[in-house]
Amino acid sequence: MNRSKTLEKIQAHRYNKWTGCPKGIPYDPERCAWEIFGPRVVSYQCTRKNGHGPDGLYCAQHAKMIIERASF
Repeated sequence: MNRSKTLEKIQAHRYNKWTGCPKGIPYDPERCAWEIFGPRVVSYQCTRKNGHGPDGLYCAQHAKMIIERASF
């Protein structure tokens, strides 16, 4: 489940890490940090521009989801 993470944790995170791609893909600081899971259960980074939410790491859509979950 996606939750708000610190900048350090996001920078260390690897997207699309699996047996066929053991090193994964590093965080792109120009894009939203939200992790999306595709139909084959591999993950990728959201393609939208960041600048919203905690530390400006998320797009407007995912920042809203983080804020809504934090209010529980």
